[in-house]
This record gives sequence, C-alpha cells and structure tokens, in this order.
Amino acid sequence: MHTKPFVIIPWQNDFISGLMERVLADTDNNPGDALIIFPHSRPRKYLSDSLRFNEALPKPFLMPQIFQVSDVFQMLRSELEPTPPHVIEVLDRVGLLMECIQDINKKDTFTSGPLQTLPLNDPQRFFPWGMRLNSLLEDFFNQNKTPEDYFHMEGQVVPFAAILLGQLGRIHDAYTEKLENRGWTTPGYDAFRVLQLLNDSSKPVMSLSHKKIYIAGFYGLTGVEKELFRILHAEYGATIMIHSDAELTTGGQTHWACREHRKWISEWSIGTELCEEPQEREQDLQLYEGFDLHSQLDAMEQKLLQQDSISDTAVVLPDTGLMMPVLHHLPRKDVNISMGYPLWRSNLFQLLEVVLHLQENKRADGYYWKDIISLIRHPYIKMLTIGEERPFGVTLHTMEKELRRGKSYTTPFTIPFTRDENVTASEEEMQELLHRVLSNAITAWEEIETPAQLANTLSDLCTVLLEHGGNLWDRFPIDAESMYRIMRKVIPSLRECSLANQEFSQGVLFTILREIIRGERVPFEADPLTGLQVLGMLESRLLHFKNVYVLDATENKLPGLPGNDPLLPDSLRSMLGLPDARHRESVAAYNFYRLIRGATNVHVLYQTGSERTGIFEEKHIRSRFVEELLWKEECKQGKLLAPGDAPLHGISYPVSTIKKEDHVIQRTPAINDMIETFLAKPVSPSALNTYLNCPMQFYMERIGNLRPVDEVNEAEDFAAIGDLFHKVLEKFFTEYLHKETEFSKLDPEPLQRMFVQMLHESSIKEEVPYDSFVMLETAGKERLSRFLRNQPMAKIDSLEKRLIKTIGVDAKERSIAGIADRIDIRNNTRVILDYKTGNIHKPDNGLWQDEFLMAQMRTWDGGVEDPLNQLADKVVNLQLPAYLYMMHNPRLTSTCDAGWVELKKDGKEHLFFEKIDDELHDEIITEHIPLILQFMLRHIEKSPIIRPRKGRHCQWCTCTAGCSV
Repeated sequence: MHTKPFVIIPWQNDFISGLMERVLADTDNNPGDALIIFPHSRPRKYLSDSLRFNEALPKPFLMPQIFQVSDVFQMLRSELEPTPPHVIEVLDRVGLLMECIQDINKKDTFTSGPLQTLPLNDPQRFFPWGMRLNSLLEDFFNQNKTPEDYFHMEGQVVPFAAILLGQLGRIHDAYTEKLENRGWTTPGYDAFRVLQLLNDSSKPVMSLSHKKIYIAGFYGLTGVEKELFRILHAEYGATIMIHSDAELTTGGQTHWACREHRKWISEWSIGTELCEEPQEREQDLQLYEGFDLHSQLDAMEQKLLQQDSISDTAVVLPDTGLMMPVLHHLPRKDVNISMGYPLWRSNLFQLLEVVLHLQENKRADGYYWKDIISLIRHPYIKMLTIGEERPFGVTLHTMEKELRRGKSYTTPFTIPFTRDENVTASEEEMQELLHRVLSNAITAWEEIETPAQLANTLSDLCTVLLEHGGNLWDRFPIDAESMYRIMRKVIPSLRECSLANQEFSQGVLFTILREIIRGERVPFEADPLTGLQVLGMLESRLLHFKNVYVLDATENKLPGLPGNDPLLPDSLRSMLGLPDARHRESVAAYNFYRLIRGATNVHVLYQTGSERTGIFEEKHIRSRFVEELLWKEECKQGKLLAPGDAPLHGISYPVSTIKKEDHVIQRTPAINDMIETFLAKPVSPSALNTYLNCPMQFYMERIGNLRPVDEVNEAEDFAAIGDLFHKVLEKFFTEYLHKETEFSKLDPEPLQRMFVQMLHESSIKEEVPYDSFVMLETAGKERLSRFLRNQPMAKIDSLEKRLIKTIGVDAKERSIAGIADRIDIRNNTRVILDYKTGNIHKPDNGLWQDEFLMAQMRTWDGGVEDPLNQLADKVVNLQLPAYLYMMHNPRLTSTCDAGWVELKKDGKEHLFFEKIDDELHDEIITEHIPLILQFMLRHIEKSPIIRPRKGRHCQWCTCTAGCSV
C-alpha cells in the first residue's frame, strides 16, 4: 500500500518543465522507465520536445510512455481481456436502447407497465430521447455509478422523461447485459468495466509493473478516473502531480478555482509536497471591452503587431466557432492550430443543410426557389472544375436569374442550359457534370428510407465534389479535413450500424445525420510547437505561454450557460451524483486562472452590450472570472475603474456623421431630348403622380427606364390583388351596362363566387403564402359584399373606358390619357369611379381657393421659386382630377363628378366634390385642374434640374439608393 503525497507544481510555473525535472530525477535520467498519463494528448508533444532538446540529458535515451487517460483504459482492457469488445457508435447504442425498452415493455404487457405509454414503434419520436438516454447512461458509466429507478419525477420533467427515469435502473441492466452478450461496449462502459476487471484481478498488470507512473495535471476527475488513479496510486505507487495553488501545501487560503484539488487531497487523506518554489514575475494584465467580436479582433491584431516576436504566444478561444474569424485577423498566417473545430460549422455541413432543406421544404410542384439558389451559390458548386477550368460561372448566374423570375416552387432541371462562350469545356461535358451534381444534391435524396441509403447518397455527393473540386481541397485544409471526417467517420457510422437497413421517415434520417455531424469535430494538431498558437480553452490545459490573448471572455462562454436537458435537468444531476453546472464552472475557472497565472502578458478581450440574434436580443456581459480580475485591480488602485482607466480599455473608434446630400441631376441636351420624346406621347395620370411625389423617381423609372429586380414575390402582391378586383368587378358589371340598377338590392353571392373562381385561377395562389391566400379569399368575399351593399342606384355607362384629351401648354399640344374603371350616369351627372384596394388620398379642399399658389403655377417658367412642393403637399393623387378634365363635356351632361371606391374597408364611395360648394364645380374642372395639369407638364419639360423629394413614399420606392450622395 503506497501513500505517496500529492506533488504540486505552482501554477505560476511551467508544468511541463517541472514534470520533466521530476521524472529525470526519479528515474536517474532514464525517462524510458516512466509512464506518464495526461488528461489530453497535447502535452505529450511539449514533454517530448522538452526531453529531446534537454542538453543536460545524455543521448541516446528512451522516451517515456505517454498516454492520455482514455488510452490507458483501452490499454488495460486489451491486457485484462483476451478479446476486447467492439466499441459501437451512437446509432447502434440508440437502437440497442430501443430494443431494451421494447423487451421490458413485452415483459410488462400483462401488468400494464409504465413503458406501455411510450411510442416504441415510432422511431421518429423515440430517437431524440434515445440520444439523450445514451448520453445519460454514458454519464453514469463515466462517474462509476449504477443508476436506479428514479420514481416520482412527474412535475419536474416532462411525462416522457419521467417514465424513462422511473425505469432507468431496469433499462441500464438490460442494456449492459445486451452489450456483454454481443461483445459490444461504449466509451463510458469500457472504462467502467476496466475498473471491475482491475478490482477482480489478483495479478498485477504487466504494462504497469516496473514502471514509475505519473498522473499528471488532472482536475475535476470523473468517477472512473478517480477510482483508476486510486488503484494506480495505492497498488502501483503512482505519483500524482497537479498544477495548482502552492498554498495547498501550507494549508493557507487557496484560490477558489482549486477547490476540486483541495477536495481530492482531503478525500484521500494524504500529504502534499511542493515540487518547486513559485516563480515571481511582474504580470501585465490588460482588459479590453469591445462592442462586438470584430472590435475585439481588431484590438488583438493591433497588439500582436506591436509585439517584438509572436513566439511563446497563445490566442485562446472559449468558443471554437471563433476560429475562422480569428485566423482572418492574425497578422501572420503561419500559425499553429490546436483545437477541435465543430464539423457543423464547416462549409461542407452548410452545403448539406441546404440539401436537407431542399427536401424538407419541397412541395408537389417543385422545390423552394431560395433553396435552389442557396445550392447553386454555394462555393463548392461554383468552384466545380472540368480539367483545370471552372466553367460554370455564367451558367449558374443565368440559372439564378431564371429562378428569380420564375415561381416560388420549381425545379432547376427545366431551366435552359447556358454556356459561357469563353470556356474551353464542351457543352456536353458541362451539362453532364451539372446534371450529375444537381441529381446527387436534389433528386437522389427524395427516396431515402434507411441509414445505409443515406450513407450511399451522401457518399455519391462527396465523391463528385472530390472528383471535380480541382485544387479546392489542397488550398483549404479545413474544408479538406471536414470532407475526410464525413467520408471516414460519418458515412461508415451510417452504413455499418445495426440500424443500417431499418426504414425510417425522412425526418428521422435527417435528424440522425444532423446529430451525428453535431457530435463530430475536425481535429487540428499544431506542429511545430513554436510561433503563434491558436487553442481552445480545453487544449490549453497544462501548457505555459508568455503572452496570452483570451477572446470573447463573456459570461455565456466562460463558464458558459448550462445545457438544457429535458431528460435530466441540471438541477437534478447533483442529486444523482452526476456533474452539474457548478462542477463545470469549477473546471472552467481552473483552466482560465491556471492559464492566466502562468503568463507574463495577459490580454483579455470581451464584448458588452446587446446584440440582436434573430428576433431576440442577447445581452453580453463580461465573465465572472474577468470580474474577479477587475475587482482585484480595483482593490489595488483603491477606486472603481471605468473604460479608459488602465488596465481597463474601452475599444472605440472615431465616428463622424455621414453627410448625405440630395443627388441632383443637371438637365443636358440628351436628357431634354429623352423628356421631349416622353411628352410627345400621351401622358398618364400615374406618370404625373410619380413626378409630383418625386421628380427623381419619375426620371429614373419613366425616362431612365430603371425597374426593380424581377424576383419571385412571396409577400402579398398588392398590384396583382388590385388588378384581380378590377377584373372581377368589370366582369360582374358587364351584364348591367346601360341598365338602371339598384345594386344594393343584388345578391352578393354571385359576385363572391366569381371572385373565388378568378382568384383560384390566377397566379396569386402560387405566389403568396397559403395563410395569406386563405385570408385574401375570406376578406375579399366580405369586402365585395359590403361594397355591393353600399352601391347607389345608377346606370353604368362604360367599364374600363380609355380617356384621352389634349391640353395646350405654352403653345404646344400635349395629351393626357388614362383608363377609367367605371363611369355611371346618376341624375344627369356623369360619375367616374376609381376602385382603390389601397389608401385614399383626397386633395386638400383649400387648394382650390389658394389664389397665390394658382398664380405661382400660372407664371412659373423654370425659375427658382418653384411651387411644386407646395402643390404636392396639398394634392397627392392627380388621377381623378385628370379624369374629370378628360371627361368633362357640358354637351353630354349638366355636371360631372368622380369618386374613389374604398374596397380596402367597406366599399363606400368618397366623391370628389362631396364637401365642395356647388358654385366651385365648374371653376375647378374648367380652370384649376387644367392649370395644375399644364403646370405639371411644363415642369417636366422646363425644370433645369432633377432633384428628389423626400417623404414617406421613400420607404417603398425602389430608387431610394440613387437619391443621395
């Protein structure tokens, strides 16, 4: 029975160096006699290099055996059992768990056991719970614990989880029995069984005998690690070396982040030994408070550029997803990466997500157009090669253009092929490759029913990308590593699992693929160990750097937010002896403070403030660990620190207002010719409205012929809806032409039926979302019913009648033309009606008595005092005034009127002259309206400059970008 003390290397010192000196001293400079166990693989290279370049060590020599703890369990398993079991993947474990639960359920058939209520014949519902159940059992194995049946969990977890927890002990027993019978194991169960075999074995393990064993640098042990190390320490004389606060050896006040070490020492009741004295150093701590990630990266880049050398420097990332933006901001690209990059963040997975979305959003009439565009715009598709050439640029651009002009749901296979004339690849080669890629990315995924078929389909897609990726996989190592991981890990796990040929729904198969990929990481091992190192926080354990940069040190990254596990919430984990959020916080704190204590120059960067993520705002605050560093600095200075008080720096940039001026276009002879050509033709009231609202918009749209991007409309198409109502009402009223009719007495049902029929026959049904379509159908019927109910008795004279009339402008004859929706004859009055599905804008009644404005318009001839804006403030829409001018004919009727029909609400009419004195009617029609029309046409012709007019209409204008400079 050995009782060696814990050997403590102060966390200010280099652990690898201290460990090497201890090993050489204990082995009399024969490191080959040592067996060293690390928590992870990274320190192995540092220790090996330290031994190799140790000039005091006689050469040659044997290297020590160096293992990470997971390798030790595998080594012991192979020695303790003649035929080690096969480690199965996650899919096999979930399938085996489902089989175990089904067997238990069969045994309980006659007793109506609780598992009877679970959807055991529905893999789609069971699979997510099976994944969580597998993780929970792995946690129990890793903690060297055997679960029981945990009853009375109702109210604390969802019913599904409560049933599983109530039978957890039985599930565990059945699960382990099946693992043993089939010669299978899992990573957690393998370690659990090794401990059983070690305790049952009466013979010493040969690989551990005659070795000086060092358990180096552990913190926050799992249950199996703690029991293994107890055996190695007690029976094989292992030396436990920890990197921690030196006060652990004196019984003084230790840092709270070392509490797991203190707890370990207390539980084992053995002494401690200080391996070497703490190194005293002047530490330079700097804190940087940024407003987003890019501000942090910029500050880091500037500080790196100021360093004399980037050797012995580490950039540490609490979130591995930061790796790509960090690499783009490093001043030198020859850096060493030591971390696992999440496979689900890779470009390859983004392509797979697009492929899956294509199937998930598919309808009977095709694929969603945006999903197809996402596919053909992916870099892997755009970089397809034939020989040494990438010939698909023009082809894919043309395809995207056609997709944007088409329907919401379509297929890329019907789009005509377009070949770039400048490429050397033949059209036949290009069509064949493009069809192969689109088939492997789209149609091949339609009929997948089993994991094996999923694996084959995924393999076919990856194969064509590999064959025609050109130098893509050589130029971008992260992409190449991601592809390797998919081909060598993900695809075999789907193809070779026990569920490979079991049929699942598409949803389950896609969930399986996503879950497998989310569990994979692309490993990066830095070599050589010099220069700038980019590491994850876990990869930095036991390593020592002079210069340390910690990025994005916010509370949600350090220590991180607790996971949301519906099967066993975090609040229940400690009750069952499993690590909870407090344990994870302790581990994160130890890793952070150990790294900080060993560095000379420390730069901690973080983000504060709110950031919008989707529909939510995420609040960023600095980590509690950073708060402690700041608090100690404040205690030292005796005051609260604000950004700008060293060592707390606020990252800010000089911001000046962006001055925007109106974009003014000076009239030129060429522009004058174009405008004259426009005025030579009949001018519509809508063109006059455009000019009145904004001359710049008029110029760009009507003269410059600029149009918005022709793209699939997925929102409510108000123009199409308005056009539909016009067509319905024209068709309905055709049979009442020239007949005196009391329309309010008509049955609205035929009008509603006609509307529904024409709505379903229109393109609106395919272009708007289904819920919008249903609302339009319901609301349209109701509004038409109200409209008919509010119609007065009248005789319809004409429908959709084209009106045209000349008007003299400065000795020139101009024409105005438009189409009136409907013209009624009511009591010897001709009434022009304009259907409005949008808002109604009536002129300001004060306009007609504004003699000063009328005089300005009458005399304006291109001068500075321009009354256009004053006119635009009083009248927004010139359509009905123009119709009144064109329709007025005293020989036909004694009076003339016009009105808007507000289909948007109740269908009531709002007549033009309803609030205007009768004596002004003729004056308005014969004098004021022609004056306004003449002024508008003169302004279009003679205005020396074209300038924008700002207003609410700019929110919907497609030309806004060209109005300011």
